[in-house]
Amino acid sequence: MDSTFTKQAFKNGDVYIADAINFRLTKDNVSNLIDQAQDAPRQRARICAHRRPDEAVHEMFIAHHKTAYVRPHKHREKTESILILVGEVDYLIFDESGNVSECYRLSEYSSGLSFYHTTRMALYHSLIVRSEWVVFLEITKGPFDPEDTVWAKWSPSEDDIDLPKFQENLELEVIRISAG
Repeated sequence: MDSTFTKQAFKNGDVYIADAINFRLTKDNVSNLIDQAQDAPRQRARICAHRRPDEAVHEMFIAHHKTAYVRPHKHREKTESILILVGEVDYLIFDESGNVSECYRLSEYSSGLSFYHTTRMALYHSLIVRSEWVVFLEITKGPFDPEDTVWAKWSPSEDDIDLPKFQENLELEVIRISAG
């Protein structure tokens, strides 16, 4: 990543913070973000356009490899929007019991598929990455508060031995919903 970003390494992946007050992103920055994610723990990386965790709006360009597991979660006090820049995902909405109630295929604008999605607070949601890499812009309310994220009790953590079975069942649910 170039010198306009400050790198911070976390267990969830590498985070790059925009150093400039006026922020812009180039195609090369997106390619570099994918390159950085390839070498990061869990093959994830993000560029934060917001400069501090206490800012009112958080804008993050996030890269995930196809093997990424996004544990189903909801937010108590915020809306979350995503815009796909590169790649393709299934965006899943769950009911309170863990059943997939909605599934939307999202892809980059040129694909002709939906490329933007907003989830209002208190809806469990997740992503399944369908392409080798996905890069998306996520916008949400700040400041960051880890207590606002509610992990679905019916979903396994990343290191749970039941994760492969859970993912297999999710795939079956997506097929069921898509056949509709």
